[in-house]
Amino acid sequence: MSVSLASGRLAVVTGGTRGIGKATAEFLCAAGFEVLVTGTQPDGLPPPGCEFHSVNFEDQQAIDSFADFIAKRSPHVLVNNAGITIPRPFENIDTDEFLRVHRINLVAPMQLCRSVLPAMRHHGWGRIVNVSSIWGVVSRAERAVYSSTKGGMNMMTASLAAEVAKDGILANCVAPGFIETDLMRNLTSLEERRELARSVPIGRLGTPEEIARFIAWLCSDENTYISGQTLVIDGGFCSGR
Repeated sequence: MSVSLASGRLAVVTGGTRGIGKATAEFLCAAGFEVLVTGTQPDGLPPPGCEFHSVNFEDQQAIDSFADFIAKRSPHVLVNNAGITIPRPFENIDTDEFLRVHRINLVAPMQLCRSVLPAMRHHGWGRIVNVSSIWGVVSRAERAVYSSTKGGMNMMTASLAAEVAKDGILANCVAPGFIETDLMRNLTSLEERRELARSVPIGRLGTPEEIARFIAWLCSDENTYISGQTLVIDGGFCSGR
């Protein structure tokens, strides 16, 4: 799967200092994009050649400020990858925590999508990829908060795609399954990851690069007709349930 060169085009990738976001930024850089990435740490380390901005998407003022900033930069591509998950039994969900996760996972992507549309319409070309999750397609115990954000992202993106296709803008969600990221390693033991791998028909966890390669393709000139979709990349996990 190749990605056409995109010299002179700007791509914004949130959560771009590790995992899927970092790998996506690297693929987009290799394709010729100028790439701007965000992270939560002021001293975050972006991929080489990327411009870094520290943004805390828990803070509504920070979301507003960054949305205004990227609107002025006129990006051609937006990848909303930043997100968090806080598993909780349903009766223990705290309302403030629920709103916090929604602000990061759904409100911030909505505002950033909205902020880039004028520039993409001006270019007559744009690509938006929102990184969702299998837990926005199916769910499991203690994922009510996270699943509600990712299910909301899927439907938001479908509606957005229907509105902007006439302007040359394609918008999609990518829904990864179990991916071997730093976050996965921090949240699970080695034996837990082995058990997860056994639940995947392909028999292993995915890699950030496998997801990022497809995101980069969706952001390229080679994607001319895929829009409004939630594209599950999970090694067959959902189909095997």
